[in-house]
Amino acid sequence: MEGAWLDISVPFGEEPPPEGQGEAPRAELPESSAQQAEWLKRAAWMGTYVTAPPSLELDLEDMERLPLSATVGKARVLHLDDVDCIRADSLADYEPRPGERLLLRTRNSQREWWKRPHGEDFVRLSDAAARLLVERQVACVGVDYVSRSGFHTDGLAVHQMLREAGVWIIEGLDLTDVKVGMHELVCLPLNVKAEWGSPARALVRALRGTAGE
Repeated sequence: MEGAWLDISVPFGEEPPPEGQGEAPRAELPESSAQQAEWLKRAAWMGTYVTAPPSLELDLEDMERLPLSATVGKARVLHLDDVDCIRADSLADYEPRPGERLLLRTRNSQREWWKRPHGEDFVRLSDAAARLLVERQVACVGVDYVSRSGFHTDGLAVHQMLREAGVWIIEGLDLTDVKVGMHELVCLPLNVKAEWGSPARALVRALRGTAGE
């Protein structure tokens, strides 16, 4: 029997402001549909979202071209809870394979980052680790944090490296209760125009005999 489905999405909504900036004013949803569409484009990085390779330009027509095989199917969950930065040697031990979907659980999940102001102490992928994933030709990478410019100089470079290599990225996951091993993944972005990503709902369930500590 397969495991129960787990919702690994982070709620879509206003996030805490950066440290030291106090409470953010509550934003009101614009009245017109055109203004609402523009608001959603800017809000695409709230909660869990999917970012696409840049050749797809992240518009409505291109999100319709998302291959379901990129974010739906078997996914392998790796536990990297004891590292401050995901390095190439850490990932190489797991032998990533071409076409594989990988979900990387770090201490970010246990800290419930989505309830805290954005900081600079989150666990992230190193350049070398991203390069390894590109070389191994993985199809999709899921991480338990979100990309933001200004945290680290290499943050956007890593993000762009994966996207330019054709790797689909699921960002903003909550992997707290997800065990190591093989799972069934269902993650679909909304069909909306978005400049950097599209909000998504992500679910996993452990496959029988393949997950455990």
